[in-house]
Amino acid sequence: MKNLTLTSYLTALLLGCLPFSAQALDLGVSYAVFNTPENKPYLEVNLEIAAVSIRYQKTESGKLQAGAEVLIMVKDGEQVVKYEKYHLQSPEVDAPQSLIDVKRFPVSAGNYELEIQVQDLNASENKDSYKSPIRVYFPEKLHLTEIQLLRQYKKDNTQGAFTKNGYYMEPLPFCFYEKGNTRLAFYLEIYRSNQSVMEGEYLLRYFVEQDKGNGEKTLVSTGSQRKKPSAIDAMLVQLDISKFESGNYYLTVEARNSTNELLASRSQFFQRSNPYLYFNDQEITEEVLTQQFTQKLDAKQLKYALAALSPIVLGDDAEVLNAVHRDTNLANKRFFVFRHFVREDPNDPESAYNKYMTLANAVHEKFRSGFRYGFETDRGRAYLRYGAPDDVVHVEDEPGACPYEIWVYYSFPKTKQSNVKFLFYNPSLAGDDYITLHSTARGEIQDQKWERKLYNRNATEYIDGDNYHDATGVERNFGRRAKEYFTDF
Repeated sequence: MKNLTLTSYLTALLLGCLPFSAQALDLGVSYAVFNTPENKPYLEVNLEIAAVSIRYQKTESGKLQAGAEVLIMVKDGEQVVKYEKYHLQSPEVDAPQSLIDVKRFPVSAGNYELEIQVQDLNASENKDSYKSPIRVYFPEKLHLTEIQLLRQYKKDNTQGAFTKNGYYMEPLPFCFYEKGNTRLAFYLEIYRSNQSVMEGEYLLRYFVEQDKGNGEKTLVSTGSQRKKPSAIDAMLVQLDISKFESGNYYLTVEARNSTNELLASRSQFFQRSNPYLYFNDQEITEEVLTQQFTQKLDAKQLKYALAALSPIVLGDDAEVLNAVHRDTNLANKRFFVFRHFVREDPNDPESAYNKYMTLANAVHEKFRSGFRYGFETDRGRAYLRYGAPDDVVHVEDEPGACPYEIWVYYSFPKTKQSNVKFLFYNPSLAGDDYITLHSTARGEIQDQKWERKLYNRNATEYIDGDNYHDATGVERNFGRRAKEYFTDF
């Protein structure tokens, strides 16, 4: 395996896995100024403390816990007009996780400064701070609030710090979507659209541009919603960012009237990490592999995983898989497994691996036979390669026939065919080891004399036609129905 130097970006990601001693407290902050129907403005502040930057200690229960002292101040010059000082404590967990919180403060119209100070409760020297000017202002025309980036959201009518308008919305203060995130969500509110749009509808257009540097931006995603004029409204959107490459981006929301006149706009910067989107084998060094899920797999698990992949790995990769299977080098096995699943899902190869192995385990249990894994049988291989059939005909006691099974796929995306069928049979009558006799799928076994082989016990006597050597089928009767099932089902 040829190893090249990692790109600086991947190196930066790996540095993020260094022990706590190399980190300082890392505080992420986002905020937005909202208004209520009663015209009572409030400031919403979202906080996040990165898991790798705060010290976790063991509790009496053997779990881990971290905490921070947080001071939030809203200042008018040197005067503090709003503040809250409190302890933000993590739950007891098995592995460190980020601490997140949200606080809301009623504020009057005006210009302020938001100041936040955070100190690690388990390491007094570990601290961070944040400052930003804030303007509380709602003009007598259409107004868009700041864009709030979200890690996730879901419907939730309970009362809680992270719930609003019937949704649980988890903020993303660092404005950073790591490789496991495939969805970007955002929230904002719209005020007084009825003051700018007197009738009909107006358009909320949102788009994402990638910052290429030197002032150049490239449009990568766009969408829109139509709204009716109202005093107050909200916008909650989710975007697919699985194909966004690593880099810097800007999300922009525009409000436009029926003549396409720009009424208001907001933009929000965010970053995306997607290191395996444009996959290069040579970037997967041993150092990178030590950070991946495959490092947790032992020799037995790797052997099983490679066997489970054999039904779906084709072409040149199949030859490589056979060679790796025989190889005693576990690093090469880990490389092959990781490479396969990072191709399947560059954003979250571990989830792709877990999902596939769950399916492989179920297939093994369903079709296991003799000394082979269930997914190494013909039916198991077909199941993993093409998925579950839409219909199955299973026959064990038809006179003169071996036990057989017909699988029907109404839609067959692999070859862009429809109504594809497989015929498996058990000529040995031993166990449950069915083999492929015939299929209409392109690239699979196709035997025009399948019917004669299926009824091999008396096919000589009942062939269809006068020419024994050229005949492909057997005579119809009430007891021989395989042709009927295969053709008409």
